Amino acid sequence: MRLNFFNDAYQPYPVMREEIRGLYELIRDRFYLGDETFEVGENRYEPVALFGIITCILNGRELIFGEYGSGKTTSSERISSIMKGLPLEFVQASTIHGHPEQTEEKMKATLDLGILEREGREVVRWKISVFSPVLIIDEINRLPMGKQNIILNEIDRNIWSYRGETIVFKEDKTFFATVNYHDLGTTKMIPPLLDRFDIAIETGRIHPIRKRIIRRGIRDDVLRDRRIARELIDYIRENNESGKVDEILNFIREKSEEFKDKLEDRLRQEGFNVEIPRDDELKRMNREIEKVEVSEDVELFLDYLGQEVYCQLGLKKDFSKCDGCHYANFICSDLYAISNRAEISLFKYSKALAWIEEEDVSLEHVIALLPYVIWHRSEINYKKISEIRDMEKDCCDELYAVKDMIADVKRRWEEHRDYQIEAYRCVINEDYRRLREIARNVNHPFFKSLVREI
Repeated sequence: MRLNFFNDAYQPYPVMREEIRGLYELIRDRFYLGDETFEVGENRYEPVALFGIITCILNGRELIFGEYGSGKTTSSERISSIMKGLPLEFVQASTIHGHPEQTEEKMKATLDLGILEREGREVVRWKISVFSPVLIIDEINRLPMGKQNIILNEIDRNIWSYRGETIVFKEDKTFFATVNYHDLGTTKMIPPLLDRFDIAIETGRIHPIRKRIIRRGIRDDVLRDRRIARELIDYIRENNESGKVDEILNFIREKSEEFKDKLEDRLRQEGFNVEIPRDDELKRMNREIEKVEVSEDVELFLDYLGQEVYCQLGLKKDFSKCDGCHYANFICSDLYAISNRAEISLFKYSKALAWIEEEDVSLEHVIALLPYVIWHRSEINYKKISEIRDMEKDCCDELYAVKDMIADVKRRWEEHRDYQIEAYRCVINEDYRRLREIARNVNHPFFKSLVREI
């Protein structure tokens, strides 16, 4: 049974894929020297470089977890500078820093006090970060929970509001946010904010040979351009009113193209023959990525997982009910929920990864990506964490726990796949007697969901 939602044929652009692979190798070998721990089939990737590039292509939202000094902010700045064609100084100038004294005025905008005193009019002056094509929020979990609400709509929709004025951008922007593991200065991130981020990764361990390079210092002079950065900052500060948004964005785009040319020349002198995608190429990539097809096994697996995660004892989940429950061995007893946003993020990033590999989205792509899409968004039962806490692992307990859960679901799904296909055929053929029989014999939430409305 094949469901094809994309009837329009399209011609692939292998040159653009080669550009992205070249940029991945550049970032992996020159600017962030992490280990290639993310596996998809026989392919291995360095997750910070790979997901940073994909996030910039998609204008996605990415969280980067890690200890202080592990390269979270530095890697985000360098990847943003390369992929968006912006001087490193400008990326740093537009960064929002998380701390308890942060205010809406420091993050978004202020009133022009001169005009207010002279004329009595309120004129909003927007901050540089509002107009930047990429925004990094450094140490976002140092923002108190009450202040995290201030940026919810901005991160979700790139709609910026202050004192009754609103800027609705025609195009989205890229968001990175760094998160320190819990210490005395951090606060808990609110679930609605976590759910706005498509994916979350960690800065992991580094090979001892690459460590030698890092402790000698990785030079990023090639990404700097004080003149262009100064021109960008000055222009924005002189024109930072709501009515001049298009002018500012056009100026940023013009300077970005100039910097991309200079950056390519500088990198060639270092022996890196790379091409940085221009705006029209990035738009074309996104159109191609949208058209990447998803295998039927992916759809079947996600249908199965989506029903198994629901609590069968009520709409509001309570892990205390799981002891002795008939469904205690299913993922519903370990994972609180998988949001609709999470599934959308999974599709976007799976398609982007499959596009880079010149494939349709396979189950391998989805199984590899799912933990990175889920682990930061959803509460995990403490019993599951206690099961895996003392195991050797190369990631945090929460990410490892979700990987383990998904592997268990996949094993169950493989046993039930043929029944699932037969059940769907029963729905199409209106063979409800056989459908009820399958649901009774298999006794899994997915099959119960099919007979619920009969």
